[in-house]
Amino acid sequence: MTIQPRKRIIWLDMLRLVALLMVIAGHSVDIYNATPQEDPMNGFWGAFIGSLMRPSVPLFAMMTGLLLLPVRESAGDFYRRRIPRVLVPMVLWSAIYYLVPWLTGVLGMDVSVVSILYPFEFSPSQAFGDAVRNIALIPFTFNGYTTHMWYIYMLIGLYLIMPFLSAWIEKNDKTLVRTFIIMWCCSLMLPYATQILSPNLFGRCAWNEFGTFYYFAGFAGYLFLGLLLGKGNPLPSRKIIAMGAMLYFAGYIVTYTGFSSMIVQYSYEEQPELIEMFWQFCSPNVALMAIGIFLAAQRVKIHSERVQHILANITKCGFGIYLMHYILLGPVILLLQPLGLPTPVCVILTVVVVFALCWGVVNAMYKMLPRVARYIVG
Repeated sequence: MTIQPRKRIIWLDMLRLVALLMVIAGHSVDIYNATPQEDPMNGFWGAFIGSLMRPSVPLFAMMTGLLLLPVRESAGDFYRRRIPRVLVPMVLWSAIYYLVPWLTGVLGMDVSVVSILYPFEFSPSQAFGDAVRNIALIPFTFNGYTTHMWYIYMLIGLYLIMPFLSAWIEKNDKTLVRTFIIMWCCSLMLPYATQILSPNLFGRCAWNEFGTFYYFAGFAGYLFLGLLLGKGNPLPSRKIIAMGAMLYFAGYIVTYTGFSSMIVQYSYEEQPELIEMFWQFCSPNVALMAIGIFLAAQRVKIHSERVQHILANITKCGFGIYLMHYILLGPVILLLQPLGLPTPVCVILTVVVVFALCWGVVNAMYKMLPRVARYIVG
């Protein structure tokens, strides 16, 4: 079956760039949130900036739904075309991330350097045996060395279910789609309800984790949301942008207030689920932020062909940039810290430098090794 290429959607290329920068910015403040800070302002900026960036992953999921649903090919063809494209680079880069701590030991660096490179690895090791064990477990799990790889496991899960969702979507039953989204919105309240009411909520207990709303929960809702909102609406651009801004800032207030109150009470090492409660991607406040940005982005018009070409190239390199960026954050932060720059300035420079380096490397790979690049950077 021949799949006809879809017409390029320029505003989606722009939105992908925004989401990618948000990911890098969010990870650039990990060190301020995951580890104790002597300067309390670092903690403030970590919470402030990190909360601003939470819609990044939901935006990627919404774009995936808009671009790929309904699937126009057989499930087998879809799996063969999509899954290896993300799975092979993930395995390769995960192995690199696991070998870096061992390499720091070979170079005679102190183990504290590993903690700076990987803020969410609370028991860093430079032993080669630990690196090998982590590599052997790549198909099944990830850890603090590969924090951002959780997204790839989730994305593969979305790919697996998309052909089944497509059979339903092609019936063009808007009522069913809207009903699913309503039920999904109910599931967004579960992180809070579980903490406030009871951990054994809606049938969940020690011998059952599949509660009432389990089958309506998760990132599949963002797929439907992207498909539904991507069709646009007749309201004037000014009203849509204003609505998007209000939704974003309403969600942000809850996200920042909740996270900043939790981070002063608990530590990531002891109570990560409580700290992340207001940062969960599938929560009502983060969903509002994502919807706000998505709605506003649709009304952005880019007429310059040069800018369109640049955005298209960034889209092509985007997955590789995502895979690579985390390994450069630590070294760039280490280089910038001695300059004594204000934390926001340091974060902005980190994002710019890391993005530029990753984009340059990935783009060069596509130019010099076009046949091999897809297996290295997706």
